[in-house]
Amino acid sequence: MKLEDAEKRLIFHCIGGSHAYGTNTDKSDIDLRGVFFIPTSDYFCLNKKVEQVSDSTNDTTYYTIMRFLTLACQGNPNIIELLWTPKDCVKRTTPAWEKIERIRSEFITKTVLDSFGGYAVAQIKKAKGQNKLVHNPMPEKKPAKEDFCWILPMCCNNDPTPLHPFEDSPKCHWALLQRLNEGEMPLRTKSVTTYPIKLEQYHCVALEHVKDAYRLYYYGEGAKGVFRGDETADIIPVNIPLEDERPKFAGVLIYHKDAYEKELKLWHQYWDWRQHRNEARWVDQEQKKLDYDGKNMMHCMRLLYSGENILTNGEPLVRLEGDKLQRCGDIRAGKLPYEEILAEAEERLTKMDTARKTCNLRAGVDFDKINEVSIELHNAFSCGER
Repeated sequence: MKLEDAEKRLIFHCIGGSHAYGTNTDKSDIDLRGVFFIPTSDYFCLNKKVEQVSDSTNDTTYYTIMRFLTLACQGNPNIIELLWTPKDCVKRTTPAWEKIERIRSEFITKTVLDSFGGYAVAQIKKAKGQNKLVHNPMPEKKPAKEDFCWILPMCCNNDPTPLHPFEDSPKCHWALLQRLNEGEMPLRTKSVTTYPIKLEQYHCVALEHVKDAYRLYYYGEGAKGVFRGDETADIIPVNIPLEDERPKFAGVLIYHKDAYEKELKLWHQYWDWRQHRNEARWVDQEQKKLDYDGKNMMHCMRLLYSGENILTNGEPLVRLEGDKLQRCGDIRAGKLPYEEILAEAEERLTKMDTARKTCNLRAGVDFDKINEVSIELHNAFSCGER
């Protein structure tokens, strides 16, 4: 279903996100949220099941009634907050939505507290992870397997010349060991940007009793290569004919596969994040040299305020005001030390967890009441009502 089709069936439409929370700035996007109905018969279609629709940036998201009620029963904070949307953010409401609003307190359970606390923890972890990405940028060039390879060339008797003339190779094992101590090897040198040994001209066989080590054989342009494929981390061993053992043996290859895979994973994580991040937001953080992701940490604190309000007043705190709004603004602007925010968040989480055990909230929702409203609404829409 297209977004415009869902908009024709909205029973509730509102502005969500920072504008609803009161934390918006002049750079804030406008997030639109809504709930729409679909014909009851559509729930039985095998190939047309619709639960929610969004635009490409998720700035606009609409949920079917069934999806909305399901998420509300699960205590999803974003959904629960929509039930208490500030009036100045409501764009459209209907009698159908008012029926759902009248039972909104049924969704306030201990499950909701767990969700708000869990989302807060997730924001802390997200802030830590993204903070790590900000302060540990990866180069544009993808890690190469060759950067994790070392070679011990073969020398014969007192002749320091390897059986295959490696380019830029040391003249003897002692010189090679010296370069090893200095952190330089033929495939990983500080002085050159190209690889003097081309592994695509070699075959290899696993070296017996030694992990990540291989016997290396030179076959020139007709070789299949040590590696196959772009990001495949594995070395592909081949059978070496007995007559090639000595004349083509070139040395020992040491390949740190685990280190390559780890570096490649970090590279993909970083550049995937860079591709999808909000550029204006992160440039601002980098220019201010903040030690944390201000927006994530602000949302962490906001969720904790909302969870505490559920404990004391039986409903989430959507619109922030006064000291709480100021505190969140300071966090977003990077005015507070990261350690101070983290300590406060953990203290509030601990208090919420303790209070949860003694509060009088129900353990979960009364599905009979929720189902009654759901059935009533879907029956009405099947008859053409709104």
